[in-house]
Order: sequence, then C-alpha cells, then structure tokens
Amino acid sequence: MKSLILLGCGGNAYDVLDIVDAINALRPTWNIAGFLDDGREVESRFLGHVILGRVENARQFAEAMFLNTIGSDRSFRRRPELIAATGLPRAQFATLIHPGALVSCRAQLGSGVYVCGGASIAGAVTLGDHVSIGANATIGHDSQLGDYTVVGPAAVVSGFVTVGEGCYLGAASAIKQQLSIGAGALVGMAASVTRDIAAGAVVVGNPARPLAPIIHN
Repeated sequence: MKSLILLGCGGNAYDVLDIVDAINALRPTWNIAGFLDDGREVESRFLGHVILGRVENARQFAEAMFLNTIGSDRSFRRRPELIAATGLPRAQFATLIHPGALVSCRAQLGSGVYVCGGASIAGAVTLGDHVSIGANATIGHDSQLGDYTVVGPAAVVSGFVTVGEGCYLGAASAIKQQLSIGAGALVGMAASVTRDIAAGAVVVGNPARPLAPIIHN
C-alpha cells in the first residue's frame, strides 16, 4: 500500500476518496495518510482522516505521494501557487484514474491528475500536470488541456480543442471542436462555447459570451 496525502479539505476531496476506494476494491493500492489544509487545526479530522499540517509542511512527508483536491470556480487560479507552496518534485504527485473511467491507451496524462468515474478521455488527448476531470466529463480526441485545469462533471470538450493552463470548465459546459480556450479562462456551468475564448475571460450562456465588467460608482 502506498501512502497518499491529499491537499485541501473541500468538496473535491469526496471525489478523490471515491476514486481511491474504487481502486482499492480491485487491488489494495493506496492508504490515505491524511490531509494538509491551511484552514484546519492539526490533528483534527476530516472525513475520518487526520489533518497533518499546512500545505507548506508537505516536504516533511518524504515517503508519501500527494494529490491536490483544491480547485473550485473561486479558487482554481490559485492552483499553481498551492502546488508551488508544497516544494515537492513533480514525481511525488500521484495520478489516479477511477476504474469506471474510460481512458484511451493513446492518451497522455501528467502528474497529479485525477479522473473521476464515468469520464471518457479519447485517443491523442494530452492532460497536463494537476488536471482534474469530473465525473462523466468527456475529452475528445486530439485535445490538449494545460496544467492545473479543472473540468467539471459532465463537461464536454470536443476534438482538437486547446485549453490553456489553469482554466476552469464548469459542469455540463460544452466546447466546440477545434477551438482555443486561453489560459486562466472560466467557462460557466452549462455554457456552450462556439468561438475561441481569450485568456482570463469569464464566459457564460448559450452561446457563451463574456460577462460584462462590473462598474463601481
């Protein structure tokens, strides 16, 4: 059994624990050693597992593997900063695939990736490091997702799409084939993207359009 420490005590931790349970049901592989979370007391517990310390304490656990679960529509742009704060080498991050996911042998997955149950990753797909794929999401052939990107449940990325680093694709959103999503962009829940999205943009609706900037009087 390999020791695994999870970063963050948010809702995504449920998904990762479900992946671990499903993997272990087929073959005992992972032991959850605990969590690192900056907002909880050391030695308190979350979902039955101990809080071992803060994210910056990761290097104290040299024998463990790690996986980041932090990344909501509010926090996704902090993912590079959180990973950097661990001070860990790339090789110390685990990649977990739910046994109920369909991942092509012709796809390439980076370090620190997790793929939830029911997801489909087609051939010639490249997922960068620390990419999260939600339940029942679909990534079409020849698409590329940059590091730190989060794909929500039931989102669809069609073929030949390029998604930049650190994007967030909301639940049930859909990206038309051969488009480009700029780094740091957020695609809202159920948005239908039919044209390229600029870096850092926030788009919503069907068809997806940029949110108007808030004007402060």
